[in-house]
Amino acid sequence: MAVKTYKIAGKNISIVNVVYFLIFMILGALAVWYCIKSINFDEFIMHLKSVNYFYIGLSLVFGFIAFIIRALRWNILINTLGHKPSTYDTYNAVVTGYIANLAVPRIGELTRCATLYKTNRIPVNSLFGTVITERIIDMLSLFVITFIVFFIRMDLFSTFVSERIIEPWKPMLENLSPVSVSLIAIAAIILIVAAYIVFKRLLKHPSMHKFKTMLIGLVDGLKSVFKMNRKFHFIGYTIAIWTCYLLNTYLVMIALPATASLTVADASLLLVLGSLGWVVPVPGGFGTFHALVAWGLMLYGLSFETGLMFATLSHETQLLVMVFFGLIALISVSVMKNKK
Repeated sequence: MAVKTYKIAGKNISIVNVVYFLIFMILGALAVWYCIKSINFDEFIMHLKSVNYFYIGLSLVFGFIAFIIRALRWNILINTLGHKPSTYDTYNAVVTGYIANLAVPRIGELTRCATLYKTNRIPVNSLFGTVITERIIDMLSLFVITFIVFFIRMDLFSTFVSERIIEPWKPMLENLSPVSVSLIAIAAIILIVAAYIVFKRLLKHPSMHKFKTMLIGLVDGLKSVFKMNRKFHFIGYTIAIWTCYLLNTYLVMIALPATASLTVADASLLLVLGSLGWVVPVPGGFGTFHALVAWGLMLYGLSFETGLMFATLSHETQLLVMVFFGLIALISVSVMKNKK
């Protein structure tokens, strides 16, 4: 059975995409509401006047540098496919993807591939494989950083997990009866069987030919990580990207008087929590980033309001960089496309 689609702004949008977008928009709205419901905005604005904006400006520079390094790293994977786009074209595709992700979570990965196809005619399927490879590397990098932070700040990390993850679910889990556990297990089995049946039927659908073609391109892209000639450059760029993110977090931290006494190790903990907030498929990480970072700063004895101020400065400065350079990239790509 075909999925019903609607034509919006000249493009076919499936009902699945619409539902996906609405669900995470609602989650994002709830997270934002949770963050701002108890904020005194007069005090909030007053405290913003005490911020050292020199360090904020410096943090923006490192945010921009991270975009350039991402473009250089992505080019290494693309080169293994036999294509040689300029760093400028790749950079434009990267920041255009960030703009798209602010509107619809996870669409940026496809957008950056489509953008580079417009300027260099590189097949989207293969490019998508390299993007997935990048995402896997980024997730592994985040895992390694989390592992390191766990040992550096084991006391705070374990307290955060206990207070924000285990404790909220503990009462509900303790009150589960054997009957409830059995019903949950049965429901899980039914869902797995239903998913298997639906998947088998989808494999027989004519549109699966396009999916198989895309899958082949995806595999080609994933293979690029093993074929790359400049592996040490790739690793170096990856380290440089996360160093920029850490410096970005640290500079915002010392710009705010309430957090200026914290260390780079503390910034690494906030980097992990903030990254997890961006990973949640909520448009632009709104709400989820703010809540996780604010909770993290509460471990240092700071109020939720202070933590939210830091999170707002950190998130909105990153957002400013994405929007500013993303819009410039969109204009540049449009001009280049018209010339061609």
